[in-house]
Amino acid sequence: MSSLSRRNFLKLAVMGAVATGCSPIIDNRLQTTSSLPSDFSTAPSNIIHLLNRATFGATPQLVEAVQAQGIEAWLDTQLDYQSIENWQTDLRLRRYDTLTMTPGDLLSFVRLPDKRYVANELASAMLVRAIYSERQLYEMMVHFWNDHFSIYYFKDRTANLQTVDDREVIRPHALGNFGDMLRASAHSPAMLVYLDNVANEKSHPNENYAREIMELHTLGVDGAYTEDDVLEVARCFTGWSVGENGRFVYRSEWHDEGEKVVLGHVIPANGGKSDGDRVLDILIEHPDTARYVTSKLLRRFVADDPPQAMIDDISRVWTNSQGDIPTIMRAIFQHESFWTAPPKFKRPLEYVISVLRSLQATYNGSKQLVERLQTMGHRPFGFNTPDGYPDTADEWLGSLVPRWNFVQDVVTGQQAGVSIGIQHWTGIAQAQGQQALANAILLRDMTPTEQQAIASIIPNASNLNQSDVRANLGVLLSSPTFQWR
Repeated sequence: MSSLSRRNFLKLAVMGAVATGCSPIIDNRLQTTSSLPSDFSTAPSNIIHLLNRATFGATPQLVEAVQAQGIEAWLDTQLDYQSIENWQTDLRLRRYDTLTMTPGDLLSFVRLPDKRYVANELASAMLVRAIYSERQLYEMMVHFWNDHFSIYYFKDRTANLQTVDDREVIRPHALGNFGDMLRASAHSPAMLVYLDNVANEKSHPNENYAREIMELHTLGVDGAYTEDDVLEVARCFTGWSVGENGRFVYRSEWHDEGEKVVLGHVIPANGGKSDGDRVLDILIEHPDTARYVTSKLLRRFVADDPPQAMIDDISRVWTNSQGDIPTIMRAIFQHESFWTAPPKFKRPLEYVISVLRSLQATYNGSKQLVERLQTMGHRPFGFNTPDGYPDTADEWLGSLVPRWNFVQDVVTGQQAGVSIGIQHWTGIAQAQGQQALANAILLRDMTPTEQQAIASIIPNASNLNQSDVRANLGVLLSSPTFQWR
């Protein structure tokens, strides 16, 4: 019988990192809620590459679906996400009463002793959807847009109103039209509270939302706007506020009715609320918006430093489709540069979900997993500045030890709210050997370095017990290659 102490576990992970560097994973073998197959085989690298970008973690079932349908047909189905049955995930979400509450009812939770109750339910629901939903590309897009229109949900009333933003702004438009989503976001009580537009009135214009809608939501920090444009946009949005019931309200008495000039466009006096609506049209149609948001999409789905030629190509698709997100995403996945892109380093949330999908772990929907992600620096909706969680490897490469600790706790049954079918994994290992475990987790054969690392803690590979299998799974999931997608 062999066992793996935390110290030795981390030691092996570090040894693997030194030996193999940060060599990226190309081929993952990941699972969700269906029964574990009795046999594991390799899959084409192009399918694994696609699934590692378009989902929260490839599974044998997903690989089989892509092989059966073909890449184009599978993408078409994922982009038409409403055609995919989702009732099993919906059933799992029924435990979260706050997801369907009105803004007024959600605001009443402010008086609860647990100030994070609503926020914890929303974050837990996000994890349930990412782990279990068959609408994987849609959930990836929801995750992306929640970062793009980032709202820190522990400021004032945003902890409660964020649920409405996710439900009424992001989720209905994540695979819809960007312009529609921007308009919905501009009317979002959570956004208006978070970026202080509830304090934007003509005698004291507040520029916070005006600045961020241009710098972060549309034109980009290098976009073609000036400080004068920021002030003019703020004047246009005076009076856009939130009522006591948590809904959007336009306060006409707060609005600056003077003439404004935004990005060279004259907005006549006495326009009332339509001044802000006109700003939204200007920003939606501006070419800098296409370039900036395209570059962020490519950074998430293609590479930390996407090729300029690809940015130009997809920006043209954006302009020609008038911001139609399915058309844009289809063009990204069909682009030659997508298929030759280097691997992306998994952010903590992506890593955690891929581990659970790989193990076909069961998540009971509790807040403990949310709190674990907070210790890893990647709590859903928890970034405290409006630019959203960083999306490049250099921002996250220092987070390996918390990942190794997480995997150790999952495979040994110490992570609250999560369990794995260790008996089934042990049966696979005993019947098919260690290589089957590697094929299941990595979707490829083990490298000599990985074989040596596992052999050093499990010398008798012909008689594996549950402790051996837990250790084996832990090393594979902590390997340098599994950190990449």
